[in-house]
Amino acid sequence: MQKKYDHASIEKKWQKKWDDAGLYVADIEKAESPFYNLWMFPYPSAEGLHAGHAFASTGSDIYGRYMRMTGRDVFQPIGYDSFGIHSENYAIKINENPQSVVKRTTKHYEEQMRSLGHGYDWTRTVTTSDPDYYRWTQWLFVKMFEAGLAYKKKATVNFCPSCKTVLADEQVIDGKCERCGTIVEKKDLDQWFFKITDYADRLLTGLGKIDWSQRVISAQRNWIGKSEGRTIEFQVEGTGRKIKVFTTRPETLNSATFLAVASSEGKDVKEKWGKFTGKYAINPINGDKLPIWETNYVDSSYGTGAIMGVPAYDERDREFAGKYYIDIVEKPFTKEILGEKTIHYHLRDWLVSRQRYWGAPIPMIDCPKDGWVTVPEKDLPILLPTISDYKPEGAGRGPLANHKDFFEVKCPKCGCMAKRETDVMDTFVDSSWYFLAYPNVGTKEWKSVPSAGSGQAFFDEKIMKAWLPVNLYFGGAEHSVLHLMYSRFVTMVLHDLKYLDFDEPFPKFFAHGLMIKDGAKMSKSRGNVVNPDEYVEKFGADALRIYLAFMGPMDSSPDFRDSGMEGASRFLGKVWRLFNEEPEHPTSPRLRGVGNTAVSSKLHQTIKKVTKDIEGYKFNTAISSLMELVNVMNEYKVSSTKYLETLALLLAPFAPHLSEEVWVEILGRPFSIHKANWPKYDDSLIRSDTVEIVVQVNGKMRGTLSLESGIGNRESEVTQLAKDDEKVAKWLEGKKIIKIIFVPGKIINFVIS
Repeated sequence: MQKKYDHASIEKKWQKKWDDAGLYVADIEKAESPFYNLWMFPYPSAEGLHAGHAFASTGSDIYGRYMRMTGRDVFQPIGYDSFGIHSENYAIKINENPQSVVKRTTKHYEEQMRSLGHGYDWTRTVTTSDPDYYRWTQWLFVKMFEAGLAYKKKATVNFCPSCKTVLADEQVIDGKCERCGTIVEKKDLDQWFFKITDYADRLLTGLGKIDWSQRVISAQRNWIGKSEGRTIEFQVEGTGRKIKVFTTRPETLNSATFLAVASSEGKDVKEKWGKFTGKYAINPINGDKLPIWETNYVDSSYGTGAIMGVPAYDERDREFAGKYYIDIVEKPFTKEILGEKTIHYHLRDWLVSRQRYWGAPIPMIDCPKDGWVTVPEKDLPILLPTISDYKPEGAGRGPLANHKDFFEVKCPKCGCMAKRETDVMDTFVDSSWYFLAYPNVGTKEWKSVPSAGSGQAFFDEKIMKAWLPVNLYFGGAEHSVLHLMYSRFVTMVLHDLKYLDFDEPFPKFFAHGLMIKDGAKMSKSRGNVVNPDEYVEKFGADALRIYLAFMGPMDSSPDFRDSGMEGASRFLGKVWRLFNEEPEHPTSPRLRGVGNTAVSSKLHQTIKKVTKDIEGYKFNTAISSLMELVNVMNEYKVSSTKYLETLALLLAPFAPHLSEEVWVEILGRPFSIHKANWPKYDDSLIRSDTVEIVVQVNGKMRGTLSLESGIGNRESEVTQLAKDDEKVAKWLEGKKIIKIIFVPGKIINFVIS
């Protein structure tokens, strides 16, 4: 019998067998108990998968494997969010067309994901830069336009001078591009928007019926930012002009000492900046003259783009007033409330066009007679042409604007010469609906060519009713007001257009944490990015999976340390020996009449604990329980096939390769353990009358004894059992016992010389 666990050959062996058997291919059309287990769409970056991705995806995979063993028909797909700046910037860096780069990076991603032993259904993979996919992204845009939810207008927008494109408000963090960290500028450009603001109230009320972590719900609620207040008009002195101000505190109008209006200058919001205009506004309640300032701490998109400064009652106003020596006056609240009742939202319409190359072309045509006209559905997709001059210019238009063969077309409505839109869609449009695509890939609807006005989509109605909405979504909280908000909006729109019978895509969302390395966030600049490939090669995929799940709670920020990998590897080695080594026949009196009872009790305790912990995403404590069980089984030299089978089943979601190997090759059970039934615990066998005695030598712990409570209270028997224990005996050998300190049911300490 094989004594050493050869992770490399065993893992490759089972990965091939799983693939050949189609073990993880869901029967989409005939599933009796569907469970849609989804991990958030990854970007196929040039650097490939890092351990942070593996941490998140392994958590999702553990849960999916567990659900499969409880009898659910699990659908666990994978795909690539391959359009967008992430892939394009790398292609520009190495002077290679993004199309060829993406083919290489997605292939590498697949190899890495397969090496981890994840249970993905690879038959339904989607790639957003594939025409078969972005044809339906374009279809979505057409539907938005037809519903009056897509429009183009000239607006003051965020522009990243480094990425050379506009950004949605949600992609600006503290005044900087969320992708590259460059301070954004304001530009007036013609851009395409989706009217997400029409759904502001729906997005807010929907938060009350979904099971999401509080931090994500709070982030969305705050971003939507519903405020109720008043709009008050201030007369500008010496002019006929009035400035409208939105305020949620109209009762403080008496204490206003200045007006502040949004300025496009001084972009860094961390440094408050202001300029006195030389003009004054008249306070309508008391006639005071209020200096008018332009400042960067007022958001042009908030309310009317102007505020009344009340430094006595507002911290931001007070900080600004102190910097520019503006009066601070505290007067009693006014009982006379002026202005029109107003409800304001922080949420702005979603800016979806980008002046880049690598994205889905926007399916709109600008006709001199008919205005903006949609490309007929039968003509989709509008293919992204292969061009050599794909680098962005930063001049307010995309590279496609340099190619007449792309943009010169006939209007599909009147036949006259017109111009195709040359901006492309933001990558978040691609990812706003991908979860709908997975179960429909390969169906006749997915491959169909819709006719005008047919109302046809890529959905198979039966499939949609069976599999949607998603049962469990596993992903990062950093996309709270980006992908997660956009997906909810798109789902609501498609519901209203009668394509979907649900309006929330992810009733259950688990937000995993962000893994760090040696106390710091992983980044190339710090040189602390962990490549999982080297750990899979050295320790094996199962050891890496065990460590990633054991590091800490899934919703925390666990710290990856190499020493932890070694511990995970040692644990699996101990498990392997338990299944492979012939047990010694027990002769110690500690096993007489108590061994089977103690092991059985521990086994059922562990089944209960691991089951509860997996369902609560507490994978670290589940593994801790398994480690305790293995120690007890080793202590009692367990050889019972029933006990070993249960251990293998409990270990299967965490270490799928080793579990499959011992299940089939050692225990002789039918392939595959991942289709076997999850073990059930028996409360009557979870005994509470056993105790754990800590054995110390000169105050240092050298072992433990699991005993019936009656025996554990008798010093003479515990003393003899402790002396007979192999772990303790080596510390007593050749030594003189001076004193024995015994605490019944808890500790025995040998004081030696």
